[in-house]
Amino acid sequence: MKEPKNGPILLFDGAMGTYLAAKYEDSVVRCELSNIQYPQRVIKAHREYIEAGAGAIKTNTFAANTFSMGTNLDDVLAVVDAGCKCAQEAAEEDTLVFASMGPILHDDQQKCDEERHALIDRFLRNGVTHFLFETFGEAPALKEAARYVKSVCPDAYVITECSVAPDLYTQSGVSAQSIIDALRDVPEIDAYGFNCTCGPLHMVRVVKSTEFYGKPVCIMPNAGYPTVVGGRTVFKSTPDYFAEQLIKIAQAGVKILGGCCGTTPEHIRAAAQALKALPALKDTSVKTGSRIRVPQRDGGQEWGTGKPIAVELDSPLDADGAFFTEAAQNLARAGADYITIADCPIGRARADSSMLAAMLKTKYGIRALPHLTCRDRNLNASKALLLGLHMQGVRNVLVVTGDPIPNNRRGEIKSVFQFNSVLYAEFIRDLNRTIFAEAPFTVMGALNVNAQNFDAELAKAKRKEEAGMSCFLTQPVYDQRAAGNITRAKRELHAPVWAGVMPVVSYKNACFINNELAGIDIPAEICERFKEADRQQAAKIAVETALDTIELVKDIADGYYIITPLKRADIVREIIKELKA
Repeated sequence: MKEPKNGPILLFDGAMGTYLAAKYEDSVVRCELSNIQYPQRVIKAHREYIEAGAGAIKTNTFAANTFSMGTNLDDVLAVVDAGCKCAQEAAEEDTLVFASMGPILHDDQQKCDEERHALIDRFLRNGVTHFLFETFGEAPALKEAARYVKSVCPDAYVITECSVAPDLYTQSGVSAQSIIDALRDVPEIDAYGFNCTCGPLHMVRVVKSTEFYGKPVCIMPNAGYPTVVGGRTVFKSTPDYFAEQLIKIAQAGVKILGGCCGTTPEHIRAAAQALKALPALKDTSVKTGSRIRVPQRDGGQEWGTGKPIAVELDSPLDADGAFFTEAAQNLARAGADYITIADCPIGRARADSSMLAAMLKTKYGIRALPHLTCRDRNLNASKALLLGLHMQGVRNVLVVTGDPIPNNRRGEIKSVFQFNSVLYAEFIRDLNRTIFAEAPFTVMGALNVNAQNFDAELAKAKRKEEAGMSCFLTQPVYDQRAAGNITRAKRELHAPVWAGVMPVVSYKNACFINNELAGIDIPAEICERFKEADRQQAAKIAVETALDTIELVKDIADGYYIITPLKRADIVREIIKELKA
Protein backbone atom coordinates (compact mmCIF):
# COMPACT_ATOMS: atom_id res chain seq x y z
CA MET A 1 0.00 0.00 0.00
CA LYS A 2 1.41 3.39 -0.97
CA GLU A 3 2.15 6.08 1.65
CA PRO A 4 -1.09 7.86 2.66
CA LYS A 5 -1.43 11.55 2.00
CA ASN A 6 -2.10 12.14 5.71
CA GLY A 7 1.50 11.20 6.51
CA PRO A 8 1.93 8.41 9.04
CA ILE A 9 -1.84 8.26 9.60
CA LEU A 10 -4.20 6.88 6.97
CA LEU A 11 -7.55 8.62 7.42
CA PHE A 12 -10.60 6.98 5.88
CA ASP A 13 -13.93 8.56 5.02
CA GLY A 14 -17.11 8.23 7.07
CA ALA A 15 -20.39 6.38 6.63
CA MET A 16 -21.90 6.60 3.17
CA GLY A 17 -25.19 4.97 4.19
CA THR A 18 -26.15 7.31 7.02
CA TYR A 19 -24.81 10.35 5.17
CA LEU A 20 -26.87 9.72 2.04
CA ALA A 21 -29.95 8.93 4.13
CA ALA A 22 -29.62 12.20 6.03
CA LYS A 23 -28.83 14.27 2.95
CA TYR A 24 -31.47 12.89 0.60
CA GLU A 25 -34.82 12.13 2.20
CA ASP A 26 -35.97 10.42 -1.01
CA SER A 27 -32.92 8.13 -0.90
CA VAL A 28 -33.51 4.47 -1.68
CA VAL A 29 -33.81 2.05 1.25
CA ARG A 30 -30.60 0.26 0.25
CA CYS A 31 -27.98 2.93 -0.17
CA GLU A 32 -25.92 0.53 -2.34
CA LEU A 33 -28.59 0.83 -5.03
CA SER A 34 -27.70 4.52 -5.30
CA ASN A 35 -24.62 3.39 -7.22
CA ILE A 36 -26.99 2.58 -10.08
CA GLN A 37 -30.00 4.84 -9.47
CA TYR A 38 -28.22 7.99 -8.24
CA PRO A 39 -24.51 7.63 -9.13
CA GLN A 40 -23.87 11.40 -9.04
CA ARG A 41 -24.98 11.51 -5.41
CA VAL A 42 -22.49 8.80 -4.53
CA ILE A 43 -19.66 10.45 -6.50
CA LYS A 44 -20.40 13.79 -4.84
CA ALA A 45 -20.37 12.25 -1.37
CA HIS A 46 -17.04 10.53 -2.08
CA ARG A 47 -15.58 13.87 -3.19
CA GLU A 48 -16.87 15.64 -0.09
CA TYR A 49 -15.04 13.16 2.11
CA ILE A 50 -11.87 13.49 0.02
CA GLU A 51 -12.02 17.28 0.15
CA ALA A 52 -12.49 17.03 3.91
CA GLY A 53 -9.16 15.23 4.18
CA ALA A 54 -9.82 11.52 3.70
CA GLY A 55 -6.89 9.71 2.12
CA ALA A 56 -8.90 6.54 1.60
CA ILE A 57 -12.51 5.97 0.60
CA LYS A 58 -14.69 2.90 0.81
CA THR A 59 -16.78 1.77 -2.13
CA ASN A 60 -20.52 2.07 -1.45
CA THR A 61 -20.87 -1.73 -1.34
CA PHE A 62 -20.94 -2.70 2.34
CA ALA A 63 -24.22 -4.66 2.05
CA ALA A 64 -23.83 -5.64 -1.60
CA ASN A 65 -24.64 -9.32 -1.24
CA THR A 66 -27.62 -11.51 -2.04
CA PHE A 67 -28.66 -11.95 1.61
CA SER A 68 -28.73 -8.26 2.52
CA MET A 69 -30.21 -7.07 -0.78
CA GLY A 70 -32.62 -9.96 -1.25
CA THR A 71 -31.75 -10.34 -4.91
CA ASN A 72 -29.70 -12.53 -7.24
CA LEU A 73 -25.93 -12.48 -7.66
CA ASP A 74 -26.00 -10.82 -11.09
CA ASP A 75 -27.84 -7.83 -9.64
CA VAL A 76 -25.35 -7.64 -6.77
CA LEU A 77 -22.38 -7.76 -9.15
CA ALA A 78 -23.92 -4.89 -11.12
CA VAL A 79 -24.05 -2.87 -7.89
CA VAL A 80 -20.38 -3.71 -7.24
CA ASP A 81 -19.41 -2.60 -10.76
CA ALA A 82 -21.26 0.69 -10.32
CA GLY A 83 -19.83 1.20 -6.81
CA CYS A 84 -16.28 0.75 -8.08
CA LYS A 85 -16.91 3.16 -10.93
CA CYS A 86 -18.31 5.85 -8.61
CA ALA A 87 -15.38 5.61 -6.18
CA GLN A 88 -12.76 5.58 -8.94
CA GLU A 89 -14.32 8.57 -10.67
CA ALA A 90 -14.33 10.53 -7.42
CA ALA A 91 -10.83 9.53 -6.30
CA GLU A 92 -7.87 11.83 -6.69
CA GLU A 93 -4.44 10.59 -7.72
CA ASP A 94 -3.34 9.94 -4.15
CA THR A 95 -6.67 8.58 -2.89
CA LEU A 96 -6.80 4.91 -1.98
CA VAL A 97 -9.98 3.06 -2.94
CA PHE A 98 -10.97 0.17 -0.69
CA ALA A 99 -13.58 -2.45 -1.50
CA SER A 100 -16.04 -2.32 1.40
CA MET A 101 -17.43 -5.77 2.23
CA GLY A 102 -19.71 -6.59 5.14
CA PRO A 103 -20.72 -10.02 6.45
CA ILE A 104 -22.89 -12.33 4.37
CA LEU A 105 -25.41 -14.02 6.63
CA HIS A 106 -26.74 -17.05 4.79
CA ASP A 107 -27.12 -20.11 7.05
CA ASP A 108 -24.95 -22.13 4.68
CA GLN A 109 -21.33 -21.07 5.32
CA GLN A 110 -20.12 -22.63 2.06
CA LYS A 111 -22.65 -20.52 0.18
CA CYS A 112 -21.37 -17.41 1.98
CA ASP A 113 -17.76 -18.21 1.11
CA GLU A 114 -18.55 -18.91 -2.56
CA GLU A 115 -20.46 -15.65 -2.91
CA ARG A 116 -17.70 -13.71 -1.17
CA HIS A 117 -15.17 -15.18 -3.60
CA ALA A 118 -17.32 -14.05 -6.54
CA LEU A 119 -17.52 -10.52 -5.11
CA ILE A 120 -13.78 -10.36 -4.47
CA ASP A 121 -13.13 -11.49 -8.05
CA ARG A 122 -15.43 -8.73 -9.30
CA PHE A 123 -13.66 -6.02 -7.31
CA LEU A 124 -10.33 -7.17 -8.67
CA ARG A 125 -11.72 -7.17 -12.20
CA ASN A 126 -12.67 -3.54 -11.61
CA GLY A 127 -9.10 -2.74 -10.57
CA VAL A 128 -9.72 -2.48 -6.82
CA THR A 129 -6.92 -4.26 -4.94
CA HIS A 130 -7.45 -2.86 -1.44
CA PHE A 131 -10.05 -4.64 0.72
CA LEU A 132 -11.84 -3.67 3.92
CA PHE A 133 -13.89 -6.45 5.52
CA GLU A 134 -15.88 -4.56 8.13
CA THR A 135 -18.43 -5.06 10.92
CA PHE A 136 -17.90 -8.80 11.27
CA GLY A 137 -18.83 -10.69 14.43
CA GLU A 138 -16.16 -13.39 14.56
CA ALA A 139 -12.79 -14.36 13.16
CA PRO A 140 -13.22 -17.49 10.96
CA ALA A 141 -14.94 -15.74 8.04
CA LEU A 142 -12.29 -13.00 8.09
CA LYS A 143 -9.48 -15.55 7.93
CA GLU A 144 -11.10 -17.28 4.98
CA ALA A 145 -11.75 -14.01 3.13
CA ALA A 146 -8.21 -12.69 3.60
CA ARG A 147 -6.66 -15.95 2.47
CA TYR A 148 -8.75 -16.03 -0.66
CA VAL A 149 -7.87 -12.42 -1.55
CA LYS A 150 -4.14 -13.11 -1.27
CA SER A 151 -4.46 -16.37 -3.19
CA VAL A 152 -5.81 -14.55 -6.24
CA CYS A 153 -3.98 -11.24 -5.75
CA PRO A 154 -0.82 -11.56 -3.61
CA ASP A 155 -0.17 -7.79 -3.77
CA ALA A 156 -3.59 -6.88 -2.37
CA TYR A 157 -3.87 -5.02 0.95
CA VAL A 158 -6.39 -6.49 3.43
CA ILE A 159 -7.90 -4.85 6.51
CA THR A 160 -10.32 -6.78 8.70
CA GLU A 161 -12.60 -5.20 11.28
CA CYS A 162 -14.99 -6.69 13.80
CA SER A 163 -17.71 -4.90 15.72
CA VAL A 164 -17.78 -5.02 19.52
CA ALA A 165 -20.03 -3.33 22.06
CA PRO A 166 -18.67 -1.04 24.81
CA ASP A 167 -18.32 -4.09 27.07
CA LEU A 168 -15.72 -5.45 24.59
CA TYR A 169 -17.86 -8.31 23.27
CA THR A 170 -19.44 -8.99 19.91
CA GLN A 171 -23.14 -9.70 19.54
CA SER A 172 -22.41 -13.43 19.64
CA GLY A 173 -20.38 -13.18 22.85
CA VAL A 174 -16.82 -13.22 21.49
CA SER A 175 -14.41 -10.84 23.19
CA ALA A 176 -12.35 -8.24 21.36
CA GLN A 177 -9.17 -9.85 22.64
CA SER A 178 -10.23 -13.31 21.46
CA ILE A 179 -10.79 -11.94 17.95
CA ILE A 180 -7.37 -10.33 17.82
CA ASP A 181 -5.77 -13.47 19.28
CA ALA A 182 -7.40 -15.51 16.49
CA LEU A 183 -6.23 -13.14 13.73
CA ARG A 184 -2.76 -12.12 14.93
CA ASP A 185 -0.88 -14.90 13.13
CA VAL A 186 -2.80 -14.78 9.85
CA PRO A 187 -0.18 -13.42 7.41
CA GLU A 188 -2.78 -12.59 4.76
CA ILE A 189 -4.26 -9.91 7.03
CA ASP A 190 -2.24 -6.68 6.77
CA ALA A 191 -4.13 -4.73 9.44
CA TYR A 192 -6.98 -5.41 11.82
CA GLY A 193 -9.18 -3.64 14.30
CA PHE A 194 -12.73 -2.60 15.11
CA ASN A 195 -15.51 -0.48 13.69
CA CYS A 196 -19.16 0.44 14.26
CA THR A 197 -21.35 -0.17 17.35
CA CYS A 198 -19.14 1.89 19.69
CA GLY A 199 -19.07 5.68 19.86
CA PRO A 200 -15.64 7.36 19.84
CA LEU A 201 -15.18 7.48 23.63
CA HIS A 202 -15.93 3.79 24.08
CA MET A 203 -13.72 2.95 21.12
CA VAL A 204 -10.83 4.58 22.99
CA ARG A 205 -11.51 2.05 25.75
CA VAL A 206 -11.57 -0.82 23.26
CA VAL A 207 -8.14 0.20 21.97
CA LYS A 208 -6.60 0.65 25.41
CA SER A 209 -8.02 -2.66 26.68
CA THR A 210 -6.81 -4.83 23.80
CA GLU A 211 -3.41 -6.21 22.99
CA PHE A 212 -2.64 -5.96 19.25
CA TYR A 213 0.83 -7.54 19.15
CA GLY A 214 2.45 -4.84 17.02
CA LYS A 215 0.36 -5.42 13.89
CA PRO A 216 -1.14 -2.31 12.16
CA VAL A 217 -4.48 -1.39 13.72
CA CYS A 218 -7.54 0.13 12.07
CA ILE A 219 -10.25 1.84 14.16
CA MET A 220 -13.48 3.40 12.84
CA PRO A 221 -15.98 4.40 15.57
CA ASN A 222 -19.53 5.61 15.10
CA ALA A 223 -20.32 9.27 15.64
CA GLY A 224 -21.77 8.52 19.06
CA TYR A 225 -25.02 6.61 19.48
CA PRO A 226 -28.22 6.96 17.44
CA THR A 227 -31.31 8.70 18.69
CA VAL A 228 -34.61 9.44 17.01
CA VAL A 229 -35.49 13.11 16.56
CA GLY A 230 -38.65 14.05 14.68
CA GLY A 231 -38.96 10.51 13.33
CA ARG A 232 -35.41 10.51 11.95
CA THR A 233 -32.38 8.66 13.28
CA VAL A 234 -29.53 11.05 14.06
CA PHE A 235 -26.10 10.85 15.68
CA LYS A 236 -25.47 13.68 18.11
CA SER A 237 -21.67 13.54 18.40
CA THR A 238 -20.20 16.82 17.16
CA PRO A 239 -17.29 16.81 14.69
CA ASP A 240 -14.96 18.43 17.27
CA TYR A 241 -15.78 15.82 19.92
CA PHE A 242 -15.32 13.01 17.40
CA ALA A 243 -11.93 14.42 16.40
CA GLU A 244 -10.87 14.80 20.03
CA GLN A 245 -11.46 11.13 20.71
CA LEU A 246 -9.84 10.06 17.44
CA ILE A 247 -6.70 11.88 18.54
CA LYS A 248 -6.61 9.78 21.72
CA ILE A 249 -6.82 6.67 19.57
CA ALA A 250 -3.99 7.93 17.36
CA GLN A 251 -1.87 8.70 20.43
CA ALA A 252 -2.32 5.07 21.50
CA GLY A 253 -0.50 4.06 18.32
CA VAL A 254 -3.33 3.45 15.84
CA LYS A 255 -2.25 4.42 12.31
CA ILE A 256 -5.44 3.73 10.34
CA LEU A 257 -8.47 5.77 11.37
CA GLY A 258 -11.88 6.61 10.00
CA GLY A 259 -15.55 6.82 10.82
CA CYS A 260 -18.56 4.57 10.74
CA CYS A 261 -22.29 5.24 11.24
CA GLY A 262 -23.17 8.90 11.53
CA THR A 263 -19.77 10.29 10.51
CA THR A 264 -20.14 13.03 7.91
CA PRO A 265 -17.53 14.91 5.87
CA GLU A 266 -17.49 17.46 8.70
CA HIS A 267 -16.44 14.80 11.19
CA ILE A 268 -13.63 13.73 8.86
CA ARG A 269 -12.62 17.37 8.27
CA ALA A 270 -12.33 17.97 12.02
CA ALA A 271 -10.33 14.78 12.41
CA ALA A 272 -7.97 15.66 9.54
CA GLN A 273 -7.30 19.11 10.99
CA ALA A 274 -6.71 17.72 14.47
CA LEU A 275 -4.31 15.10 13.14
CA LYS A 276 -2.31 17.77 11.29
CA ALA A 277 -1.96 19.75 14.51
CA LEU A 278 -0.83 16.67 16.43
CA PRO A 279 2.88 16.56 17.30
CA ALA A 280 4.86 13.96 15.39
CA LEU A 281 3.89 10.49 16.57
CA LYS A 282 6.47 7.87 17.31
CA ASP A 283 6.76 5.34 14.51
CA THR A 284 5.41 2.46 16.58
CA SER A 285 2.36 0.28 16.28
CA VAL A 286 -0.03 -0.59 19.03
CA LYS A 287 1.31 -3.50 21.05
CA THR A 288 -0.51 -3.65 24.34
CA GLY A 289 -3.39 -1.93 26.02
CA SER A 290 -3.35 -0.61 29.56
CA ARG A 291 -5.28 -3.48 31.07
CA ILE A 292 -3.61 -6.01 33.31
CA ARG A 293 -3.92 -9.47 31.83
CA VAL A 294 -4.49 -12.06 34.52
CA PRO A 295 -3.74 -15.68 33.60
CA GLN A 296 -6.86 -17.82 33.61
CA ARG A 297 -7.09 -20.01 36.67
CA ASP A 298 -9.35 -22.95 37.25
CA GLY A 299 -12.88 -21.87 38.03
CA GLY A 300 -14.75 -22.21 41.29
CA GLN A 301 -13.74 -25.85 41.70
CA GLU A 302 -14.25 -27.12 45.24
CA TRP A 303 -14.22 -30.83 44.41
CA GLY A 304 -11.54 -31.90 46.84
CA THR A 305 -10.80 -35.60 47.20
CA GLY A 306 -13.22 -38.45 46.56
CA LYS A 307 -16.01 -38.59 44.04
CA PRO A 308 -18.35 -35.60 44.27
CA ILE A 309 -22.10 -36.12 44.18
CA ALA A 310 -24.36 -33.63 42.43
CA VAL A 311 -28.11 -34.06 42.85
CA GLU A 312 -30.52 -32.47 40.38
CA LEU A 313 -33.66 -31.15 42.01
CA ASP A 314 -36.48 -29.70 39.91
CA SER A 315 -37.40 -26.13 40.71
CA PRO A 316 -41.09 -25.45 41.50
CA LEU A 317 -43.71 -24.85 38.84
CA ASP A 318 -45.48 -22.42 41.19
CA ALA A 319 -44.57 -19.96 43.94
CA ASP A 320 -44.46 -22.59 46.68
CA GLY A 321 -40.82 -23.36 47.37
CA ALA A 322 -41.32 -25.35 50.58
CA PHE A 323 -40.61 -28.78 49.11
CA PHE A 324 -37.60 -27.56 47.13
CA THR A 325 -35.84 -25.87 50.05
CA GLU A 326 -36.57 -28.72 52.48
CA ALA A 327 -35.45 -31.38 50.00
CA ALA A 328 -32.27 -29.45 49.15
CA GLN A 329 -31.33 -29.20 52.82
CA ASN A 330 -32.05 -32.87 53.46
CA LEU A 331 -30.02 -33.94 50.42
CA ALA A 332 -27.10 -31.75 51.47
CA ARG A 333 -27.22 -33.22 54.97
CA ALA A 334 -27.27 -36.70 53.45
CA GLY A 335 -24.01 -35.97 51.68
CA ALA A 336 -24.80 -34.30 48.34
CA ASP A 337 -21.90 -32.01 47.43
CA TYR A 338 -23.97 -29.93 45.02
CA ILE A 339 -27.62 -29.28 44.36
CA THR A 340 -27.98 -28.76 40.63
CA ILE A 341 -31.06 -27.07 39.18
CA ALA A 342 -32.26 -27.34 35.58
CA ASP A 343 -33.13 -24.14 33.69
CA CYS A 344 -36.76 -24.55 32.62
CA PRO A 345 -36.39 -28.00 30.98
CA ILE A 346 -38.51 -28.78 27.89
CA GLY A 347 -39.11 -25.03 27.54
CA ARG A 348 -41.63 -24.94 30.42
CA ALA A 349 -41.39 -22.07 32.89
CA ARG A 350 -40.26 -22.96 36.41
CA ALA A 351 -38.77 -20.93 39.26
CA ASP A 352 -35.49 -19.48 38.02
CA SER A 353 -32.58 -21.86 38.54
CA SER A 354 -30.04 -19.11 39.17
CA MET A 355 -32.15 -17.33 41.78
CA LEU A 356 -32.71 -20.62 43.58
CA ALA A 357 -28.99 -21.37 43.41
CA ALA A 358 -28.20 -17.98 44.95
CA MET A 359 -30.79 -18.60 47.69
CA LEU A 360 -29.32 -22.01 48.55
CA LYS A 361 -25.83 -20.54 48.72
CA THR A 362 -26.58 -17.41 50.74
CA LYS A 363 -29.38 -18.66 53.01
CA TYR A 364 -28.38 -22.26 53.65
CA GLY A 365 -24.71 -22.44 52.70
CA ILE A 366 -25.44 -25.15 50.12
CA ARG A 367 -23.17 -25.34 47.08
CA ALA A 368 -25.45 -24.98 44.08
CA LEU A 369 -24.89 -25.69 40.40
CA PRO A 370 -27.48 -23.89 38.24
CA HIS A 371 -27.99 -24.89 34.63
CA LEU A 372 -27.77 -21.95 32.21
CA THR A 373 -29.46 -22.29 28.83
CA CYS A 374 -29.08 -20.24 25.68
CA ARG A 375 -32.80 -20.30 24.97
CA ASP A 376 -34.18 -17.43 27.03
CA ARG A 377 -31.41 -14.83 27.32
CA ASN A 378 -29.43 -12.71 24.93
CA LEU A 379 -25.83 -11.68 25.52
CA ASN A 380 -26.66 -8.74 27.81
CA ALA A 381 -29.04 -10.78 29.95
CA SER A 382 -26.53 -13.62 30.19
CA LYS A 383 -23.75 -11.31 31.36
CA ALA A 384 -26.07 -9.62 33.84
CA LEU A 385 -27.03 -13.03 35.25
CA LEU A 386 -23.40 -14.09 35.62
CA LEU A 387 -22.56 -10.86 37.45
CA GLY A 388 -25.43 -11.48 39.86
CA LEU A 389 -24.45 -15.12 40.47
CA HIS A 390 -20.86 -14.12 41.09
CA MET A 391 -21.89 -11.55 43.68
CA GLN A 392 -23.92 -14.23 45.48
CA GLY A 393 -20.96 -16.59 45.61
CA VAL A 394 -22.25 -19.07 43.01
CA ARG A 395 -19.17 -19.95 40.96
CA ASN A 396 -20.12 -23.24 39.29
CA VAL A 397 -22.51 -23.39 36.33
CA LEU A 398 -23.62 -26.03 33.86
CA VAL A 399 -24.02 -24.55 30.39
CA VAL A 400 -26.41 -26.18 27.91
CA THR A 401 -27.95 -24.97 24.67
CA GLY A 402 -31.42 -25.76 26.04
CA ASP A 403 -34.62 -27.39 24.85
CA PRO A 404 -36.70 -25.46 22.30
CA ILE A 405 -40.08 -23.98 23.13
CA PRO A 406 -42.85 -26.55 22.40
CA ASN A 407 -44.44 -26.06 18.98
CA ASN A 408 -47.86 -25.16 20.37
CA ARG A 409 -46.39 -22.23 22.36
CA ARG A 410 -44.16 -20.66 19.71
CA GLY A 411 -46.80 -18.17 18.66
CA GLU A 412 -46.75 -16.56 22.10
CA ILE A 413 -43.26 -17.40 23.42
CA LYS A 414 -40.06 -16.76 21.45
CA SER A 415 -36.73 -18.47 21.99
CA VAL A 416 -33.57 -16.37 21.91
CA PHE A 417 -30.73 -18.82 21.11
CA GLN A 418 -28.31 -15.96 20.40
CA PHE A 419 -25.53 -18.47 20.95
CA ASN A 420 -25.06 -22.18 21.68
CA SER A 421 -23.38 -23.88 24.64
CA VAL A 422 -19.90 -23.68 23.05
CA LEU A 423 -20.14 -19.93 22.44
CA TYR A 424 -21.64 -19.44 25.91
CA ALA A 425 -18.69 -21.30 27.45
CA GLU A 426 -16.23 -19.17 25.45
CA PHE A 427 -18.04 -16.06 26.64
CA ILE A 428 -17.68 -17.10 30.29
CA ARG A 429 -14.06 -18.13 29.72
CA ASP A 430 -13.28 -14.64 28.44
CA LEU A 431 -15.05 -13.05 31.41
CA ASN A 432 -12.97 -15.32 33.67
CA ARG A 433 -9.87 -13.71 32.22
CA THR A 434 -11.08 -10.19 32.95
CA ILE A 435 -13.83 -9.22 35.39
CA PHE A 436 -13.97 -12.61 37.15
CA ALA A 437 -10.20 -13.18 37.14
CA GLU A 438 -9.87 -13.16 40.94
CA ALA A 439 -12.61 -15.76 41.42
CA PRO A 440 -13.53 -17.35 38.07
CA PHE A 441 -16.47 -19.59 37.25
CA THR A 442 -16.12 -23.31 36.70
CA VAL A 443 -18.08 -24.14 33.55
CA MET A 444 -19.50 -27.62 33.21
CA GLY A 445 -21.20 -29.21 30.22
CA ALA A 446 -23.49 -32.06 29.24
CA LEU A 447 -22.38 -35.31 27.58
CA ASN A 448 -24.93 -37.63 26.01
CA VAL A 449 -23.50 -41.14 26.49
CA ASN A 450 -26.71 -42.61 25.04
CA ALA A 451 -26.29 -40.87 21.68
CA GLN A 452 -26.71 -43.09 18.63
CA ASN A 453 -23.70 -41.38 17.03
CA PHE A 454 -21.33 -41.09 19.96
CA ASP A 455 -18.49 -40.09 17.63
CA ALA A 456 -20.33 -36.85 16.89
CA GLU A 457 -21.18 -36.36 20.57
CA LEU A 458 -17.55 -36.81 21.55
CA ALA A 459 -16.39 -34.38 18.87
CA LYS A 460 -18.86 -31.84 20.26
CA ALA A 461 -17.52 -32.46 23.78
CA LYS A 462 -13.99 -31.75 22.58
CA ARG A 463 -15.16 -28.39 21.18
CA LYS A 464 -16.81 -27.67 24.52
CA GLU A 465 -13.59 -28.52 26.32
CA GLU A 466 -11.62 -26.19 24.06
CA ALA A 467 -14.20 -23.50 24.82
CA GLY A 468 -13.48 -23.74 28.54
CA MET A 469 -15.73 -26.46 29.96
CA SER A 470 -13.82 -28.28 32.68
CA CYS A 471 -16.23 -31.06 33.69
CA PHE A 472 -18.97 -33.09 32.00
CA LEU A 473 -22.21 -34.45 33.45
CA THR A 474 -23.68 -37.32 31.46
CA GLN A 475 -27.18 -38.40 30.64
CA PRO A 476 -28.46 -41.31 32.77
CA VAL A 477 -26.58 -44.57 32.42
CA TYR A 478 -28.63 -47.78 32.31
CA ASP A 479 -26.53 -50.24 30.32
CA GLN A 480 -23.04 -51.37 29.45
CA ARG A 481 -23.03 -49.42 26.18
CA ALA A 482 -23.43 -46.09 28.00
CA ALA A 483 -20.81 -47.12 30.55
CA GLY A 484 -18.47 -48.00 27.69
CA ASN A 485 -18.98 -44.56 26.20
CA ILE A 486 -17.92 -43.01 29.51
CA THR A 487 -14.75 -45.11 29.34
CA ARG A 488 -14.08 -43.79 25.86
CA ALA A 489 -14.82 -40.21 26.92
CA LYS A 490 -12.37 -40.56 29.78
CA ARG A 491 -9.75 -41.72 27.30
CA GLU A 492 -10.24 -38.86 24.83
CA LEU A 493 -11.20 -35.91 27.04
CA HIS A 494 -9.10 -34.13 29.65
CA ALA A 495 -12.04 -33.01 31.82
CA PRO A 496 -13.58 -35.16 34.58
CA VAL A 497 -16.80 -37.01 33.75
CA TRP A 498 -19.62 -37.41 36.28
CA ALA A 499 -21.90 -40.32 35.47
CA GLY A 500 -25.63 -39.64 35.30
CA VAL A 501 -27.85 -41.77 37.55
CA MET A 502 -31.65 -41.42 37.33
CA PRO A 503 -33.58 -43.89 39.48
CA VAL A 504 -36.70 -45.45 38.01
CA VAL A 505 -39.44 -45.24 40.66
CA SER A 506 -42.29 -47.25 39.15
CA TYR A 507 -43.43 -49.24 36.13
CA LYS A 508 -45.43 -46.22 34.97
CA ASN A 509 -42.32 -44.05 35.30
CA ALA A 510 -40.29 -46.54 33.24
CA CYS A 511 -42.94 -46.56 30.48
CA PHE A 512 -42.97 -42.76 30.39
CA ILE A 513 -39.19 -42.56 30.07
CA ASN A 514 -39.10 -45.16 27.31
CA ASN A 515 -41.90 -43.59 25.31
CA GLU A 516 -41.60 -39.85 25.88
CA LEU A 517 -38.01 -38.94 26.80
CA ALA A 518 -35.79 -38.88 23.72
CA GLY A 519 -32.47 -40.70 23.87
CA ILE A 520 -33.10 -42.70 27.07
CA ASP A 521 -34.13 -46.37 27.08
CA ILE A 522 -34.81 -48.32 30.27
CA PRO A 523 -33.74 -51.97 29.81
CA ALA A 524 -36.64 -54.43 29.75
CA GLU A 525 -35.37 -56.35 32.79
CA ILE A 526 -35.52 -53.19 34.92
CA CYS A 527 -39.05 -52.44 33.72
CA GLU A 528 -40.14 -55.98 34.63
CA ARG A 529 -38.89 -55.65 38.19
CA PHE A 530 -41.33 -52.78 38.77
CA LYS A 531 -44.34 -54.33 37.08
CA GLU A 532 -46.10 -55.75 40.17
CA ALA A 533 -44.35 -53.72 42.88
CA ASP A 534 -46.22 -51.46 45.33
CA ARG A 535 -44.83 -48.06 46.36
CA GLN A 536 -42.67 -49.39 49.18
CA GLN A 537 -41.31 -52.26 47.09
CA ALA A 538 -40.72 -49.92 44.14
CA ALA A 539 -38.67 -47.56 46.33
CA LYS A 540 -36.42 -50.43 47.33
CA ILE A 541 -36.04 -51.58 43.72
CA ALA A 542 -35.29 -47.98 42.68
CA VAL A 543 -32.36 -47.82 45.08
CA GLU A 544 -31.10 -51.27 44.06
CA THR A 545 -31.24 -50.60 40.32
CA ALA A 546 -29.57 -47.21 40.78
CA LEU A 547 -26.76 -48.86 42.73
CA ASP A 548 -26.46 -51.44 39.93
CA THR A 549 -25.94 -48.53 37.54
CA ILE A 550 -23.30 -47.06 39.82
CA GLU A 551 -21.58 -50.46 39.89
CA LEU A 552 -21.23 -50.22 36.09
CA VAL A 553 -19.36 -46.90 36.28
CA LYS A 554 -17.76 -46.79 39.74
CA ASP A 555 -14.27 -47.57 38.42
CA ILE A 556 -14.39 -45.03 35.59
CA ALA A 557 -16.58 -42.09 36.64
CA ASP A 558 -15.00 -39.11 38.42
CA GLY A 559 -18.25 -38.26 40.17
CA TYR A 560 -22.00 -38.89 40.19
CA TYR A 561 -24.86 -36.79 38.89
CA ILE A 562 -28.07 -38.13 40.45
CA ILE A 563 -31.33 -36.87 38.97
CA THR A 564 -34.24 -36.78 41.42
CA PRO A 565 -37.32 -38.34 39.79
CA LEU A 566 -40.85 -37.07 40.52
CA LYS A 567 -39.87 -35.34 43.79
CA ARG A 568 -38.64 -38.66 45.26
CA ALA A 569 -35.83 -37.10 47.26
CA ASP A 570 -36.26 -39.91 49.79
CA ILE A 571 -34.99 -42.42 47.24
CA VAL A 572 -32.00 -40.23 46.35
CA ARG A 573 -31.12 -39.87 50.04
CA GLU A 574 -30.96 -43.67 50.35
CA ILE A 575 -28.73 -43.89 47.27
CA ILE A 576 -26.37 -41.28 48.73
CA LYS A 577 -26.33 -43.11 52.06
CA GLU A 578 -25.26 -46.31 50.29
CA LEU A 579 -22.62 -44.45 48.28
CA LYS A 580 -21.18 -42.86 51.40
CA ALA A 581 -21.16 -46.23 53.15
